[in-house]
Amino acid sequence: MKNKRFYTIAALALTLALAGTVIFVPQTVLAQSGAGAGTLTASGDGLAGIRGNGTIHITGNGILWIRDHNGDAVIEVTGNGHRMEMPNGWIRYSGFQGAAAVTGTRITVALSGYDIQLEATGTGKFVLRGNGTYTVEKDGSVVATGAWTESAEVLQIP
Repeated sequence: MKNKRFYTIAALALTLALAGTVIFVPQTVLAQSGAGAGTLTASGDGLAGIRGNGTIHITGNGILWIRDHNGDAVIEVTGNGHRMEMPNGWIRYSGFQGAAAVTGTRITVALSGYDIQLEATGTGKFVLRGNGTYTVEKDGSVVATGAWTESAEVLQIP
């Protein structure tokens, strides 16, 4: 019961954060140029969200959110879940159990739930809240590693 309550609260927090996109992931990531691309690999339980340019592969169970800010994304979702297109451009999959691959510019993908596996290549910012680990690589070298926290710190893929 405690886990269900946590994920309900996390989903509500995600919904509120996504409604005010500045809170979730700042727009500044989109203004960066010349920094090169990196790769984020993360696994854990809680909330994993990323916004930027590139390709995002995510698997897990919970509530999946996807938004294509530029209208150029290629979105492939497999597995179970109830798909709902929101009036503000978000696509929400509740009861999600599966995998999603999203490629494009100015895309946002977030999954609130458990058994989350995330790999993202490109540039952007990400939030990992809960219990898990992550690694960021650039040019084949590890530039950052860490643990998911409860503070929902915004981090960057180079």
